[in-house]
This record gives sequence, structure tokens and C-alpha cells, in this order.
Amino acid sequence: MIARLISSLAVGLVVSATALAQTLTIQEAIITDYRPVVGRIEASDTTMARSRLQGVVTQLSIDEGQVVKAGEVVAFIADDTIAPQINALKSRVDGLTAQVTQQEEDLARASKLLADGFYPKARFEQEKAALDIAKTNRVSAEEERRSLIARRAEGYVRAPVDSRVTEVLVVEGSVVSPGQVLANLATLDGLVRLSLPERHLSFLVEGGEVSLRLPARENDVRTARIEKIYPALRDGAVVADAVVEGGLNALVGERADVLAPVGDRRAIILPQEYVTTRYGVDFVRVKVGERFVEAPVVLAEPLVSNGVFEVLSGLRPGDVVALPGTENS
Repeated sequence: MIARLISSLAVGLVVSATALAQTLTIQEAIITDYRPVVGRIEASDTTMARSRLQGVVTQLSIDEGQVVKAGEVVAFIADDTIAPQINALKSRVDGLTAQVTQQEEDLARASKLLADGFYPKARFEQEKAALDIAKTNRVSAEEERRSLIARRAEGYVRAPVDSRVTEVLVVEGSVVSPGQVLANLATLDGLVRLSLPERHLSFLVEGGEVSLRLPARENDVRTARIEKIYPALRDGAVVADAVVEGGLNALVGERADVLAPVGDRRAIILPQEYVTTRYGVDFVRVKVGERFVEAPVVLAEPLVSNGVFEVLSGLRPGDVVALPGTENS
């Protein structure tokens, strides 16, 4: 089926200056015929939430379809081997701290005895060196403990960007390995990615506009501006990023009919306000002599995006039509 949209109204409908635009004179207009090309709506970018630890999923706060903010915690991985190591290092740091405190007190007393000539200088230097070694060991243990605490914090898996969860691959209690994917995310940056057959590349132009029709959403027609056409084909399809006017809340992978132009032609079009329908028959008030009479017309499918109909028969260029309810002159 061919969908028809308006391409130009330069030679279109001429509105009568009389009667405050209650009447208009019919003229032919240039319209473009479109053919629907089946495409897919994809996320402009996808990302994955991965585990950086070997452990158990003890917290999972996401579900398919949920929107998450950048930095939001989506899961927590607990590694049971880290906590004992942290506790052991804490005990070691406490022991070294007590040792350093004791050696500092002993060295202070030895320093007074050395000044009075009652303490061997070689032994004093030896104890001073032992104190420096103990301080160095304490600093090393503290750094190792901080490193383990930072490693434990890696168990928090966070969303890298504002995104929508498209797939969750684990459940609470799952055992995971480093690098394992926990969930797939689709970005929310206002772009949609279209995937079209290669043969329709000719009508895609960066900066140009295309019309999208969503069969799953009551054939809603939306206008999209092509932002980028990717230089490589993917599975025989052209991939392009587009910005949809007013945004598009569609499912990732949802089918969309991209209306591809196939040629221009001349036709008679009529605003839908001039048409009334009774018992399945369409009527238009046409001027005959000095009066307006209701004449039946045959219309094509409505051009919804422009609020007009294409008239197949019943009118011809030069006819004057009036809005329903207009009084005869």
C-alpha cells in the first residue's frame, strides 16, 4: 500500500479572500508518493553492567524496562574472602601501632641516657632503625587494607549513563565471575537508530527528514531528522541515527515503517474540515451557479500528517467549495 504525503503546496489550495476564508478554490498540488520500508528502531548506544569481582549477587535493584540514572547502583557483588583479609590487616595495623608507640617511648628514654653518657650509641642507632622499619611496615599494612576496602567497593555495580534496562541476566544469589555481564542497558539520549535494507540508501541524507509509521502504535506517523549515517553496513542493512520530533518512547527492536519517496505527481487535495460523512458517503459543498450544493466525492486515505484528503473524483480544478454550514449567497 502506498502512503501519500504532501511535498509542496506552492501551487496548492488558493483560499478565497472573500467570506473570511469560508470558501476556497480548488487547484492541483504537487504531492510525493511514499512506499513503506520495513526498518527497526534500536537504541543509539548500548552498554553492559559487568561484575568486577568473583562473588555472589547479594543485591539486585533493577528489572527489565526500568530507567536508571548514571551512577545509580544496580547490583552488589559480595566476595566473602575480602572481609577476613581486611580484619587481619586491621589487627596487624593495630599491633604495629602499639609496637611503634612502645619503641618511641623506649627511644625517648634511651636518648636521655645517651646524652648523659650511660647508653651505647650503637645500640641507640639500632633501636632507631628498628623504629623506622616498624613505621614503614605499618604504612604498608594500612595501604594494603585500603586497597582491599577499595576492592570490596568494586562490588557495587553502577549504571554508566542514563539508560533503560533491556535485559537482566542474573538473579539474587547467583555466583558471578569477573567480567560477567549482569544486565544490558540502552541509552536515553534522544536518538533512535534505524536499520534499513541497503537498497534504500539513496533516499537517506544526513540532515534530511524521513517519516516513521509505527504499526504497533495505531500507525502513528512521526517525523525524524537524520543525524548520522554509519559508513559500514551491518547484516546487509544501512544504519542511521535519527532525532524524532517530540521524542519516541518505543521498544528496542520495534518495527517501524520508514516512508521512502518513490516519485512526485499532481493531485487534488482538500482540507478535512471541508468534508462531511453521512452513512459512509463523503460530501463536499460545491458552488453551482449562485448556490452551494452538497456533492459526493471519492477520497483516498487521509494524509494525517497534513490534515488533508486526496480527492480521487467529484472535484476538479477551479471548483469553489465551502465549509459545512456556510450560508448560500
